[in-house]
Amino acid sequence: MHFSTLTLLFAAVGLAEIAAAAYSIQDDYSGNNFFNMFTFDTENDLTNGYVNYLDESDAQNANLISVDNGVVTISSDSSNIASGRGRNSVRITSINQYTHGLVVLDLQHMPSAACGIWPAFWSTGPSWPNNGEIDIIEGVNFQAQNAMTLHTNSNCTLMSQDCSGGCGIENGGTPSFGDGFNGHAGGIYALEWTSDVINIFYFARSDIPADALSESPNPTGWGNPTASFVGGSGCTIDEHFSDHQIVFDTTFCGDWAGGVWSQTPQCSNQAASCQDYVQNNPGAFAGAYWTINSLKVYTDTSAVKRDVGVPSPEFTPNVITQSA
Repeated sequence: MHFSTLTLLFAAVGLAEIAAAAYSIQDDYSGNNFFNMFTFDTENDLTNGYVNYLDESDAQNANLISVDNGVVTISSDSSNIASGRGRNSVRITSINQYTHGLVVLDLQHMPSAACGIWPAFWSTGPSWPNNGEIDIIEGVNFQAQNAMTLHTNSNCTLMSQDCSGGCGIENGGTPSFGDGFNGHAGGIYALEWTSDVINIFYFARSDIPADALSESPNPTGWGNPTASFVGGSGCTIDEHFSDHQIVFDTTFCGDWAGGVWSQTPQCSNQAASCQDYVQNNPGAFAGAYWTINSLKVYTDTSAVKRDVGVPSPEFTPNVITQSA
């Protein structure tokens, strides 16, 4: 979740033969065990956000985290005028690390559209950017389509984009971010990561494949991924991505949401600066919460060849300023 200017390509896919996988459950983050499998990050926001990340005890006391009948909620403060570092919020990082596998998130609600908001669900390795970053869900303000972005050190080019500056795809189909996502009762995002490819799938609630939430999901039958980053001579996946931890966070303003404030009349007409708006309008963030039905990580138990979706050469670039 680092800021850059990059080209986002609207999702379209072709076919390429790469290694397939059969998956079995490795880690189940769902339900009452969820927060035991994460650490609460309390450092200053690395993207210069106007945010105060709370530790677990303070987040609990502020009613920003809960588990109710197995459903996890992670919220940001929507009751108080912000001060100090910024609006109270939560950023959590998984204790376990992963190289390859399948991550399936069943999400009922993501933070709603609001001026200055910047939520993300992503993974990153140690010694950033040397072990890479995968932004699975990310966007700001009133963005309707999800931005899926990779970030690496030098010598990684995918889809004719230099990933050290961020290489990404914006889903151009069904609304997949913010209010549009929530309006369809949520859905699932899945990350499939092998030595050959990094795929991201998005399915609205009504379109979730029958096996996607099972103990043995099989992406072979899910059709083309929403975004597909295929390794090769331009970028060897295993050289640039390893030992990732899973992250949820909601920040405010910062390098992206704050950086485009003046270019977003819907927001800039309400306050002179992003910080001023976020500080003084707590009620605008009543919808700034994640509702997580389940989060599971699966490991690869086999490897055979299959056809999967890869970016089509007919992509039309859509250059926007965003984070990576």
